[in-house]
Amino acid sequence: MFNWVATLYKGSIVIEPPLLFALSFIFLFSIGGLTGLILGAAGTDIHVHDTYFVVGHFHYTIFGGTGFGFFGAMHYWFPKIYGRMYNKRIATIAWALLFIGFNVLYFPMLVIGMMGMPRRYYDYLPQYHTGHIISTVGSWILAVGLIIMFYNLFKSIKYGEKVGKNPWGAATLEWTTPSPPPTLNFVSEPKLTRGPYDYKGVEKDEQYS
Repeated sequence: MFNWVATLYKGSIVIEPPLLFALSFIFLFSIGGLTGLILGAAGTDIHVHDTYFVVGHFHYTIFGGTGFGFFGAMHYWFPKIYGRMYNKRIATIAWALLFIGFNVLYFPMLVIGMMGMPRRYYDYLPQYHTGHIISTVGSWILAVGLIIMFYNLFKSIKYGEKVGKNPWGAATLEWTTPSPPPTLNFVSEPKLTRGPYDYKGVEKDEQYS
């Protein structure tokens, strides 16, 4: 976790949809990792084994980790792949709905799991009812966020505003090629003249400055 956060050091920090998804990934995956410690210790695992706590931990790790990391990558390299930019405002709204919906859906599972709610049961006792209701509402919010996000991306493939080769002002090699890139990626062998944190001389599209 510290390593991922440290990659922000000396970076050109701009609050854009890809960064929001990346920071969400670190936060959610941290919860997944910390809850994994509870499942990895026999003294605590005996109380939450095979409960909804396991379900919550699993989704914080896999969906909160892999899923949000994947969403961040999609939004970051989208303009490179298609040569067009999605609507950033809609992407930010989708991120907010996804982040809120995810936590409203899965955090109550950790709570009712510690209360003793077993997983793989089609019915449950009344004391678990409130947690299930909250999780259900969270699933609706999450679903709306997913629909908005994918709609925005799919629409932008054809109707998004055209961008140049480097809309983010990034210093890494893939942003030195046209968007979308040619068949062999680079017309000639690229020369490494600067490091990943050297932004001097970086060409950035003016409309996204």
